[in-house]
Amino acid sequence: MTDLIENYNTLYDKNKLGMWLDLSTYCNAKCPQCHRTNADGLDKSDWLPLVQWSFDEFRNMFPITTLRHLEHFDICGTWGDPIMNKDIFKIVKYIMDHSDATVLINTNGSFRNPDWWWELGLLGKDKKRIIVMWAIEGITQEQHSLYRQDTDLDLILENMETFSLAGGLSQVFTVTFKHNEKDLYNIAELVKERGAEDIFFVQSNRFYEHNKFKFIDKTGMEKVLERTTFKNSDFYWNVFHLYNEDHMKRIYQEAQSNG
Repeated sequence: MTDLIENYNTLYDKNKLGMWLDLSTYCNAKCPQCHRTNADGLDKSDWLPLVQWSFDEFRNMFPITTLRHLEHFDICGTWGDPIMNKDIFKIVKYIMDHSDATVLINTNGSFRNPDWWWELGLLGKDKKRIIVMWAIEGITQEQHSLYRQDTDLDLILENMETFSLAGGLSQVFTVTFKHNEKDLYNIAELVKERGAEDIFFVQSNRFYEHNKFKFIDKTGMEKVLERTTFKNSDFYWNVFHLYNEDHMKRIYQEAQSNG
C-alpha cells in the first residue's frame, strides 16, 4: 500500500495522473453481450440504475487545482455510453480549458448529429487532445448491427468523418465474431476512408465455455452470435495505423489466412 501511495504522489507532483471514468449508465444501443443488457429482449438489466454525472458534480470532483495534475481522462462506456451524458460537451470543454489533459471517449457513435460532433472536434483540434474510439463491427448495417443492435452505421460513419475533419482524432474498436471476421480488412478500409487513423481488433470474451451466444432481440426473434475462428492472439489488442502500409498488409493477410 505504501508503494501505491508513493507512486500516486509522484504522478500527482509530475501532473501525470490518469483517470478512468464512467459518466453515465444510459445507452442508446442494445448489444447482446454487454454487461448492462438483458439477453432476453435486449432491454436494460433490471439491477442497473439509470444515473449520470452532471457538469456541476464533475467540477466539484475535479476543481481546477486538481485538474491540472491530470494527464489523461479515459471516459469509458462500461455501463453506458458517455455521449448519452447530457453534460458531456461541457465536461470535455472544461477539461480542455483548464488543463493540458487528453480525453479518450469510448462510444458506439450512433448518437447526436454531425454538427454536434464537429463542435466537439474543434475543442481539441490544436493538439488532437480529444480522441474518440468508435465501435464499428461491419461494413453493412446488417453485419454491424448483429452485435451493435439499435445503432445506425451510416450515422456513425458520418459522425466520425465530421469529428475527424474538425480536428479530432478517431480510432476504431472492432469486436471480432464469426460473422465479421472475413471482413476485417474491409472494415479497416471503410473507416480509413471516413477519417479514422487507427483500429484495434479484439475477441469477445463473453462466450465463456460455449462458442455460440443466443439472444432474443427486441422483436422477439432468437438470434445467435458465434465466436470468431481466428486464433492468432498476437493479432488482437494491437494498434494498427491505417496509413501504415505494413499494418494494412498485416490486417489483409490475417483475414486471408483465416478465410
